[in-house]
Order: sequence, then C-alpha cells, then structure tokens
Amino acid sequence: MRPINEERLQKTLDFIHRFQVDEGRTPTYREIKEGCKYSSLGSVSADINRLKERRLIESDSTNGWKSIKLPVNLQSKGSHNTLIVGAVPCGQPSPAIEDIEAAVSLPDAIFGKADHVILHATGPSMIKRGIFDGDLLVVRRQQTAEYGDTVIAMIEGGETTCKILEKEKNGKPYLKAANDTVNDKGRRVYDVHPKGEWEIYGVVDFVIHEPVREEY
Repeated sequence: MRPINEERLQKTLDFIHRFQVDEGRTPTYREIKEGCKYSSLGSVSADINRLKERRLIESDSTNGWKSIKLPVNLQSKGSHNTLIVGAVPCGQPSPAIEDIEAAVSLPDAIFGKADHVILHATGPSMIKRGIFDGDLLVVRRQQTAEYGDTVIAMIEGGETTCKILEKEKNGKPYLKAANDTVNDKGRRVYDVHPKGEWEIYGVVDFVIHEPVREEY
C-alpha cells in the first residue's frame, strides 16, 4: 500500500471547500483533477475516499460526486446581522450612542446568537482589558451584568462610557477604568464614579483589533 500524501490530501480538501464557496455547488471529480492539476481521476477518487474515512467530507455511493459536502459538525451554523452604531469612549463619558454606520453579519459559530451591536472604542482607559483606541467592541445588549464584566454604561445626562463594573465595600456598584495612569498628584486619571444615575447599556463580549505592537 502506498503511503498517504498528506499535503496532496489537504490540497484536495482545500480545493473542494474553496470551490463550494465560490461556485455554490460541489466540484466534479474532473474539476478537482483539473483544478489541482492531478494526472488521473483515480487519484481524485482515492483522495475522496480517504477524506470520507477521516470524516472531513461526507458522500455516498448513490449520488457520487454530487453528494460531497462538509460534515454537519463542520458546516456553518448561520449568522446574524449586527449594526455598527458609532463610538464609545474609553475615558471620560461622551454623548450617547446614536449613529448607525453600517450593518454587518456575525457568524453564530463564533459570536453566538445574542442581540449584539458593534461600537468603536476611543481613548486609553481600558488598555489593561485589551481594549485600545480604534478597536471594535461587540456588545451584547442587556441591562444587567456581573461584577467584573466590561460594560457600556449610559450616564445621566445622555452620555456613555466603557468601563469595568465593580462593587464598593458598601455594596454599591461603580464603574472602574482599566488604566493605572496617575496625575502629578498621584491620583488615578481614568477612574469614573458617576455621581448621578446610570444604567447598563450592554456587556462587551468580544474585542476586534489589529495586533498590538506596544507593551502596556
């Protein structure tokens, strides 16, 4: 028995997946042969059988090449549309979120099916939570949160901010920055303890950002 050429097998699998995405259908054995520049249809058939054995594709003998598809556990579970609705400051509060910029589709397999919105993060007050100026925050819309969650809060007066929900010794909740910078008097620059009323707009589930080059 010939040893399995793993690189070739991966090439065949990649071609099938790419073809299905681009063309919206399954490639024939001949299309796989020509697309991968293989010498014979027999080689393609052998690859298909090995991929089936490894459960990387599914097929059956009655429908031949037409039945090639991803296994159920590897298929996309769908997506949901989400709005990009403006910016939220990671610093001092600013006017409330109101600008709808665009709608995007989030894959459920990664982000789940919660009611999300996406906000641009601005400012440096949340850098110890891995949130940097210009990041995109995927926010789950809800009015409750656990202590320690990163939240978007709506503050009395129509302003918003991104902070950590914390609890004081007396049990009262407050909003805390994730940046230890102090001023010339030794006081934290970014702490926020709203004197007025505030409520939770949502909880940050995911942060989307480019790789950070600096250390904080």
